[in-house]
Amino acid sequence: MHPSAIVRAAAEAGLDGVVICDHHASDNVAATGRAGLAAGCAVLPGMEITTEEEVHVVALLPDATAAGALQARVAGALPGRNDPDAFGLQVIADEHADVLGFNPSLLAGATTWTLDRTVGEIHRVGGLAIAAHVERERFGMVGQLGFIPPDLALDAIEISAATAYDSGRRRFADPLRVPAVTGSDAHTPGEIGRALTFLHLERPETAEVHRAIRAEGGRAVLGGGRPMEDLALHILDIARNSVEAGATRVEIRVDEDAAQNRLRIAVIDNGRGMDEATASRATDPFFTTRRTRVVGLGLPLLRQAAEAAGGGLTLASAPGSGTRLEARFELGHVDRAPLGDLETTVLVLLASHPDVDLDWTHRRDGREYSLAAADLRAALDGAALASPAGLALVRSAVRHGEASLARPEGGCSRTEDPQ
Repeated sequence: MHPSAIVRAAAEAGLDGVVICDHHASDNVAATGRAGLAAGCAVLPGMEITTEEEVHVVALLPDATAAGALQARVAGALPGRNDPDAFGLQVIADEHADVLGFNPSLLAGATTWTLDRTVGEIHRVGGLAIAAHVERERFGMVGQLGFIPPDLALDAIEISAATAYDSGRRRFADPLRVPAVTGSDAHTPGEIGRALTFLHLERPETAEVHRAIRAEGGRAVLGGGRPMEDLALHILDIARNSVEAGATRVEIRVDEDAAQNRLRIAVIDNGRGMDEATASRATDPFFTTRRTRVVGLGLPLLRQAAEAAGGGLTLASAPGSGTRLEARFELGHVDRAPLGDLETTVLVLLASHPDVDLDWTHRRDGREYSLAAADLRAALDGAALASPAGLALVRSAVRHGEASLARPEGGCSRTEDPQ
């Protein structure tokens, strides 16, 4: 986990940035930042602090100066010094993986700070306080305390990679009216990117991320998910492929039918299409025409996910005639991947490609809701889809639609403007 290895793994996962959150230390943030500059990956300073109650809190910090100031204060709240024989060497490295020294504090221990004080100390240096892996039994706030103190001045809630983002957001973040984030909480390079958060920013940098979590200036947290598991992020990846292929219209259909034990996902676009040879090789994991970094797994792993759940994948395309993809799954198959957070998929598509005509339909057991980008634009009366008003409308529409499908009774609804 030396700086260059972290950045290389992040770039290979298609991430625009990572937050470095060593326990009680920020010694390696600057070197990772230099490695990130060379690789085109933003590196944000952070720290993970263990409170007196043995609750983990992530500090998202504004810069290296603030990180150093917080580390100095944390060091004074850590009892004892590190025993390398018991806990290993606590290495400080440069961007070339050369060892510069060792942190002497007992980083594996808990501080003497209460939860309230920890949040206050983070805010004191201009940082954001995030409840780390809030639902986890060990070191999560709910696991340790049984609840989230309602008067605690948290800036966000982190849902761990072990929990579906959408259910975690609804359970823990929405009642507090703070954003939900997720992340890999990686302790090895191979774990980087196993969960991620999508943010609407001007550019990938620390100040912009802080503004997104605070919902300032049109920046926003759009959602999150697990690329290796959630079908919603497969859908997002395929739809973004369509836009890369020049599509101006993308139609997405998600159809769940419990009576037929069937889940079908279709993505249809009017892009430039593929010739027969390219289309036949598109699901080959060793073949790609992509030239840009985009988070996602591509057609081969979507096919693999469908076949693992008793289904399959078909692809029809021709030059100048667009592409139609359909993935089929046994809905109740034990190996079917979860749908994940469909709200994230719609928000990210419309925020990053507001000029594309997206037509979205989610159908479940005969009931459905639909969204059309053209209708959303009309409802906004001139405001952009990627504006705060636009994102709020889209988020409300999707939540309204998903809620209508979750109700035991109900009919069809069209929810471009739930107001």
